[in-house]
Amino acid sequence: MRITLIILALLWLSGCAYKAEEAPAGSWLAQKNSLEQLQDWQLSAKLGIITAEERGSLSLFWRQNSDDYRMNLTNVVGKRVFDLSRSGNKVALIDSKGQQHQATDARELVWRLTGWDLPVEQLSYWIKGLPGADDQVTYDEHGRPQTINAHGWQLRYFGYTQIDGLWLPSRLDLTHKETKLRLAIHQWELK
Repeated sequence: MRITLIILALLWLSGCAYKAEEAPAGSWLAQKNSLEQLQDWQLSAKLGIITAEERGSLSLFWRQNSDDYRMNLTNVVGKRVFDLSRSGNKVALIDSKGQQHQATDARELVWRLTGWDLPVEQLSYWIKGLPGADDQVTYDEHGRPQTINAHGWQLRYFGYTQIDGLWLPSRLDLTHKETKLRLAIHQWELK
């Protein structure tokens, strides 16, 4: 009888542990798992860039397809500031004069050509409200990321919108040293 009780207790405990790993619908863990699986998306946004030398307001179009992406920035009159794309391990930037530049590191390439510090690779996750494994995160009253501190960047999420059952950021600020980015997303498309 004692062995049967021990076995039942162990089975009950293992069942509780298994259930604890399952995410209830609508929880942050369920949201996080869905965001990690979201590989194909696009958005349109306004991007404000403030540095020690300049201030600007740009239109941003971003299309993500797994690890590859295309980011297009235009100024207020619709003129291309740059097109940045990644295909495999190659990053290409077409500048405002139509000249193409290549590198393996998008952040370094953008910095070298514009003087703007854009955390392109991390931004593809942060823009979805998805912190990295080592990022320091605080959550809002609904369990969504409110702030993220990582790689010297401080992010603050000011709004979310629900798209296809997922809560995706609609407004966020990013700060790193003398660079401040303000992002207001007005359209998400999930594929």
